Amino acid sequence: MQIHGWASDDLGFEPDYNVRAQRLPRFDGADEPYEGGAWVVVAPHTTMTEHVNPDGESELFYIVSGSGELEVAGERRRVGFGDSVFIPPGDSHLLVNDGEEPVVFLSLWWGGKPRHTA
Repeated sequence: MQIHGWASDDLGFEPDYNVRAQRLPRFDGADEPYEGGAWVVVAPHTTMTEHVNPDGESELFYIVSGSGELEVAGERRRVGFGDSVFIPPGDSHLLVNDGEEPVVFLSLWWGGKPRHTA
C-alpha cells in the first residue's frame, strides 16, 4: 500500500496559478490514464489564474472544502464541498474564492501529448 499525505506547511506557492499546492507523487504501478495531480488551496478572496491546460490535458477538480465560483470556457457556476468538475482539453478555466475560508480541491489531469525531453 502506498500512501501520500500532506499538511499546510507542505504546500508551495505556484505563481503561474496564484495558488498553494502539493503535487502528488507518481505511485509505483500507476497505469494510464493518470498523469498527474495535486492538492490545491485557493486562499480567501483570491482568484486562481485563468489558464488552459498544456498539451491537451483533461482535468478533474474534486472540491473537498470551501466554496467559490468556477469558470470553465466562459460558463461560471458556484462550487463547494462534494462537487466534481470535468475540464475538457483546451478549455480556459479559473476559480474565484469569494469567501472567508480556503477552497481546497484535488486536481487530477491526464491525456496530454507526451512531452519530449532533449
